[in-house]
Amino acid sequence: KSEVGYAGKEIALTKLAKSNMTQAELDTCIGFIGLTATIVGIGDDTAGGFNAGASDAVHVLSEGAAPAAGSDFGGATGVTSTVVALFN
Repeated sequence: KSEVGYAGKEIALTKLAKSNMTQAELDTCIGFIGLTATIVGIGDDTAGGFNAGASDAVHVLSEGAAPAAGSDFGGATGVTSTVVALFN
């Protein structure tokens, strides 16, 4: 019988969404996730990376506790978070 055990922390893929997200809003959300997890990577929905005031969705890969999904995420008004995938 072969078993795979839990070998590390949880990995979460979180989507942050808001029309024309600003750099300050993104920074607020990333700081909030960073309170309980390590940021592994940040990806954007536009070519060339995050465009302040133009990007509508950002995906954050984090290690540790999954962020709680909801609106006005981390105090950033209008930003909605969704945990797209959770690996544990």
